[in-house]
Amino acid sequence: MSANPEATTEKSSGGALLRVSSDKIGRLMDLVGELSLSVSETVNSPDLEGLDLVGFDAAAHRLSMIVREVQDAATELRLVPVGEVFRRLKRMVRELERETKKNIDLIIEGDDTAIDKLVADKLYDPLLHVVRNSADHGLETPEERAQTSKKKAGTIKLTAAQVGSEVRIQVIDDGRGLNREKILKIARKRGFFGETEEPEPERLWKCIFEPGFSTAEKVSTLSGRGVGMDVLNTTMSELRGRIAVDSEEGSGTTVSLHIPVSLAFLDSILLRLGKHLFTVPVEDISEIVKPGPSDIVGVSARRGKEKGSDMLRLRGAHIPILRLEKFYNSKVTDMTPLSEMVCIVFNTSRGTIAVPVDEVMDRQQVVMKPLVGSLAKVRASWGCALLPSGEVAIVLDCERLASGDEK
Repeated sequence: MSANPEATTEKSSGGALLRVSSDKIGRLMDLVGELSLSVSETVNSPDLEGLDLVGFDAAAHRLSMIVREVQDAATELRLVPVGEVFRRLKRMVRELERETKKNIDLIIEGDDTAIDKLVADKLYDPLLHVVRNSADHGLETPEERAQTSKKKAGTIKLTAAQVGSEVRIQVIDDGRGLNREKILKIARKRGFFGETEEPEPERLWKCIFEPGFSTAEKVSTLSGRGVGMDVLNTTMSELRGRIAVDSEEGSGTTVSLHIPVSLAFLDSILLRLGKHLFTVPVEDISEIVKPGPSDIVGVSARRGKEKGSDMLRLRGAHIPILRLEKFYNSKVTDMTPLSEMVCIVFNTSRGTIAVPVDEVMDRQQVVMKPLVGSLAKVRASWGCALLPSGEVAIVLDCERLASGDEK
């Protein structure tokens, strides 16, 4: 989208194209969100209970469907092709070739994939860090590649595709891959793992996104300070996205970014715990189970801990249970027995977790709002969701729940 304050018209084979200020699109998105809330509040008003309104349900359903279509249309207005970001990176790769004195073949796929304009604006810098790391650390010199029977030019591939309600962007190189031994040595030194602990690759690769983490033996103009991947991690948190890394030593590395198509509206499940409301993205939920007394397994307390943890036994697997009461208020002592609650099971990059709640209320498309001021310190939250009832629900970030993040 152009930032021109006035809209102009261009002719194309497909008809007229309008260049509209992204601020105006943002204003429209806000108004559509308010419209959605107003319609839901009206349709679900308690004042309508007991009234004999012929045809009201059908009309209300039609109105809700139209509002949903307006939401989808407004969301599409703020979508731009990811190719705009890829083209800027293509120019940088040519500069990286000169600086690293390596031959780099850049392959771009899926550049017509649409992403939110807000995402596109924030995505270039973190993606640039990934590409720089691939060029500087990942790809070998032409001489080294010749010794391993690889072609002289290294390959960096940028791909994008829509997968469900997410856009997946990948940076793939065919270089030397991540050095498990070196990364594990530094991770142990920084206290991420015990001296004898052998973490799964997925957990180990996550360390490269920690602030200041670097395996470079010397600092160059491209990398080595341990700040680039941290920028990527921070940006992905802001965009409600997640990162996955797959690497095989000697064969290359793939960094995958999973980002929601829209940042304004969220298809979610509404949950209640006591008097508090929470909501989670539908795609984050693996399953919902009602555990019986025999499905709850107590784990002995570790040394220095007053109490142990509980596990949910599910089809032979044991899943850690995370109590939101403890997470948000460590002084809570009077909690509902787990056998009387419903467990929401989430798959996260740190493993599967189960979160008990009192009630699964409804599936709703909610309007997302960021938490600002003092509320920005609320732990493990993407923001807040405005509900048709006028209430506010906290949108849970399951990745940060799983990690016990203090932020």
